[in-house]
Amino acid sequence: MQRVVDVLEAIREEGAIPSLSLHVRVAGREVLHHTTGDARRVPSLRPATTDQVYDLASVTKALAGATVTAHHLGLGALGLDDPANRWLPGVDPRVTVRMLLTHSSGLPAWAPLYAGVPLDSWGTRSARAHILAATRIAPVHAPGTTHTYSDLGFLWLLQILEALGGPLELQLAAIVAPTGLPLRYAGGDAAATEDCPLRGRVLEGEVHDANCAAMGGVSTHAGLFGD
Repeated sequence: MQRVVDVLEAIREEGAIPSLSLHVRVAGREVLHHTTGDARRVPSLRPATTDQVYDLASVTKALAGATVTAHHLGLGALGLDDPANRWLPGVDPRVTVRMLLTHSSGLPAWAPLYAGVPLDSWGTRSARAHILAATRIAPVHAPGTTHTYSDLGFLWLLQILEALGGPLELQLAAIVAPTGLPLRYAGGDAAATEDCPLRGRVLEGEVHDANCAAMGGVSTHAGLFGD
């Protein structure tokens, strides 16, 4: 394990990553728990703690989006080959839940949806509604023919999941509660991610992704925090 620690320290010392935290278990037994570096560098240094919380960014897709989807699949309320337009009237009927999960829907990778929402209304219901409505665009490739890692596809998935079970945050909390997984949509003392030019401040405990932030910080494509 010391070799692993040495590699982590070397990466941090290169300067590209302010802090790192690694926890390894083998057969249920902890064999390594190592944290190093700074959780924040400006306006003042804040060392990373042993159980440092981070913005989990696009890992949210697997930990929230796919998890809540699997829950509804298990209940039989949703099928992988169900068309998305069952819940999203007017969208391309060829796009299925499976395609959204596997990034093969033909939708673009990303769009600056937040740009259509004034900064002072970020986090409001109207801002969230505006962004979700703006995702309902036509695929740029024939569904099922290409692979493009897509935030927009997971924003379609978000709307399907919330149509089935209500607010995503509450659904995920109920599903993961028995596991004890420390996942949440509020960052608390999370490590800083950047001095954001859009928001005019260093982001700590606030989702980095601007589309998610404008929506109020809860989505299937981004927004989760955890240690």
